[in-house]
Amino acid sequence: MIATAIEEAYPELNDEQRAVVGHIDGPLLVIAGPGSGKTHSIVLRALNLLLLEKGSPREFVLCTFTEKAALEMRDRIAAAARKVDYSGDLSDLTVSTIHGFCNRILMQYRHHTPLGHNYETLDELTQLLFLFEHFDEIIGSPSADRYLRHWKTRWTAIEGARGYFDKITEELVDPDSLVASGDPFLVAIGEAYKAYRRCLFGDNRVDFAHLQSLVLDLLSDPEFAEPVVRDIRYLLVDEY
Repeated sequence: MIATAIEEAYPELNDEQRAVVGHIDGPLLVIAGPGSGKTHSIVLRALNLLLLEKGSPREFVLCTFTEKAALEMRDRIAAAARKVDYSGDLSDLTVSTIHGFCNRILMQYRHHTPLGHNYETLDELTQLLFLFEHFDEIIGSPSADRYLRHWKTRWTAIEGARGYFDKITEELVDPDSLVASGDPFLVAIGEAYKAYRRCLFGDNRVDFAHLQSLVLDLLSDPEFAEPVVRDIRYLLVDEY
């Protein structure tokens, strides 16, 4: 179902785009190449739902990959709203990165996480600097001229370990299972990861991967999941 205002303002939509824009309820996965109009379709779908009064702006969350893309998406929604004469207040519409959205949830519920007040979020660069500052505690001395039994120099160890740490967090790998594996490298990286988490939360800091995993922990607990998702009716993700 597509609102008349969108039909009139965007007659050039093809059948695939119309199917996205007119989708009302339930999950929908769109797979298409660059330049095919995915973001355009997401913008118009959100606007279509608003025009059909399926929800208010505060019940919508639109996520994309970068801050720049989020700003562009907000501008595109505002422009499309003017084009179809949508008069609702779009200031309540949440348009952000996944990390920004997770950070908003953590700021509200951080007292149920290892984080304290005014925690700091590390970006890719400051995460590397954090590992440099805590090198001895996390990575330690080399064994047989290799850090963590793998890397020859301190900086390659920092960069390499960061990649493993992020993957362990994102893939929900149990570090104790790595330590128990018996493989020398997996044991070393598992122990280093556990030390990294101790340092991270001990300094009241969080990296991008842990932003997501801590929110997942909250959503996995019925006590907190209900209030977190209560006011979200539609979640639309670009660059999923």
